[in-house]
Amino acid sequence: MDFLIGGLAAMGATLFSNPLDVLKTRLQLQGELKPRGQHAVYYKHALHAAYVIVKNEGILAMQKGLGPALLMHGVRNSIKLGSYQWLTTNGYVCDSEDRTIFYRSLLASGFGGAAGAFCGSPLFQITTQMQSQAADKIAVGHQHGHSGLVQAFQTIYFRYGMQGLWRGASANILRTVVGASAQLTTFAKSKDVLRKNHELFQHSTVLTAFVASIVGGTCQTIFQTPFDLVCIRLNNQREKRRSS
Repeated sequence: MDFLIGGLAAMGATLFSNPLDVLKTRLQLQGELKPRGQHAVYYKHALHAAYVIVKNEGILAMQKGLGPALLMHGVRNSIKLGSYQWLTTNGYVCDSEDRTIFYRSLLASGFGGAAGAFCGSPLFQITTQMQSQAADKIAVGHQHGHSGLVQAFQTIYFRYGMQGLWRGASANILRTVVGASAQLTTFAKSKDVLRKNHELFQHSTVLTAFVASIVGGTCQTIFQTPFDLVCIRLNNQREKRRSS
């Protein structure tokens, strides 16, 4: 049940976060492998990017890649969150007083993150490639021209083989291990601190989880972003066809 709940929660969140991922992908691909000042700047910052995308591609462009993104986040987070919760429930993460053991939490979250990232890597690649597709005058990065999830799977497989579906998997795993370890460990430790030092949080599990989630998500973003940039570019670049 923990695996199912983790996956469904992530898919629900994706409905709201996918437009932000579209903006992030475009900004991260802009100026790829070109010196500063020697490339076109279509997107100045997040708000400007949103304006430019809507103006040139319409409001629905903010949800590009939503289908594969839903599946990708569902797969990755069901494994990541489900395995972490299972390990916590079975006493592998906390001590006898239900306090999080730091190094165990790092190992548990890293393991779950790596497994989820590996399984979801093909979907991450397709999501990235579909989110990067843009009108010609504001396009950044290689344009793969996918029309949908199934067509993208078929195209990548027939052009590059099974290995092509897992292109960039090593970077994706490293990115997720760093992000998951930072997120889940700070989330768990934050709950411990809040419940121990503030009476308000001792009587409200919802408020405690809400505040701890903000802390965990912020730490995840700080530590994961450099690896995310590398991962996005690896997954979107053009690759040579496999030899027949």
